[in-house]
Amino acid sequence: MTNTPVSVNFSDLMDQLLDLLTEKERDIIQRRFSLEGGAKETLDHIGKSYSITRERVRQIEAVALTKLARISMDPSMQKIHKLAFSILEDHGKVMSDDNLVSEMLKGLVDEKSINANAIRLAMKVSSQLIKQEKNQFYVSFWRTSDVSLAFVKDGIKAVKKALKQQKDVMSVMEIADMMVGQYSADFIESVLQIDWEFKSTENGWGLSTWRHINPRSIKDRITIIFKEVAKPLHFNEVINHVINDFKGKKMVTHQAIHNELIRHEEFVLVGRGLYALKEWGLPSGTVCDLIESVLEENGEPMKRQDLIKAVLKKRDIRLGTISLNLQKYPFFKRVGRAVYTYDASLDNRKRKRKR
Repeated sequence: MTNTPVSVNFSDLMDQLLDLLTEKERDIIQRRFSLEGGAKETLDHIGKSYSITRERVRQIEAVALTKLARISMDPSMQKIHKLAFSILEDHGKVMSDDNLVSEMLKGLVDEKSINANAIRLAMKVSSQLIKQEKNQFYVSFWRTSDVSLAFVKDGIKAVKKALKQQKDVMSVMEIADMMVGQYSADFIESVLQIDWEFKSTENGWGLSTWRHINPRSIKDRITIIFKEVAKPLHFNEVINHVINDFKGKKMVTHQAIHNELIRHEEFVLVGRGLYALKEWGLPSGTVCDLIESVLEENGEPMKRQDLIKAVLKKRDIRLGTISLNLQKYPFFKRVGRAVYTYDASLDNRKRKRKR
C-alpha cells in the first residue's frame, strides 16, 4: 500500500453518481447508505414510506447500483477502488467494514471532511470488491473478488479449531504457527475481527463461549481474576477486582462475592482472609494451621530452622509471620533450645479449617 494520501473530490463524485439516478432511486440510495447523516434505514422502513414491499426496495437499490457501476472507470472512482484493494491485500484480502473504512480515511486527503458512507457507496460499485452484510454469524466485512466466501468461512473454522485445541487464548502469531502456514497471519488477524464468536482479551484471542473469557457468573469472574493476577488475594481485594474489572456486568454485593469464595471447592483459604485457586496446589489454612500440619507430619519435635524451611516449602510466607505464630500460640511448645513440638491438649481453638 502506498503511503501517499489519495486526493478525491467526494462532493463532486457523489453529485455525479446521484445524477445518474431517478428521484426514487436517489432517495433510496441516500437512505440506504445514510449519505445525508442519520441512521442507515432498513428495506422495510423505506418500503413502508413508499407503500411497497421490502423486496421491491431491494430491487430498486440493485438497479441503482448497476447504474452507478457505469462510471466505475472514472478516475476518482478508480483511485478509491485501487486504495481499497491495496489495503485489503495488506490484510489478507479480507477486512471488517469498520476497519477497512477507517484505513481508507487515513489514506485520503482531507479525510475529516469525507462522509465514511460515501466511501462505502463508492466501494460497493467496484467489481473487485465484495461486501458481506452483517448477520447472526459475522460483522459486515469486505473481500477482494478473487477470495471466495467459502475460503473465508473455511479460514474461520480452522482458527476456531486451533483455539479449541489450545483451550486458551492465543496471539495471532501463535495461531498462525499452530496452523503451519495454512493461512497468512494477516488473514487470520482479519477473520478474528469478523466472526462474532471470537473475542479479544489483553492476553490474546479466544472464544466468547468460553466462561473464562466471557464470564456468566460471579464464580467465573473470580476465577478470571485469580488467573490474571496469578497469586493469592485477600477477599477484600477479590471484591474490589470483581466490582471494578467487570463494570459492564450486573452489580453484585460484597457478601455474594465472599459467599462464592467460601462455597466453591475451586477456591481455598490459604491464610487469614487470603484465598487462592485450588489448582495451584497451595495448602489451605492459616499460617498457624501450616505450622501444626508440618509438626504433625514430622511426628517429632523440630528445630526452628528446619520447621521454617518445611513451612516455606508449602507456601511463600514472611519469616516474621512464622516466628510470630510460634511465639503467639501456647500449643507450639518449645521443648529445647529453638526446638518446637505441637501439643494438641493445649489447642483450644474453636474452629479449625479443613486441611
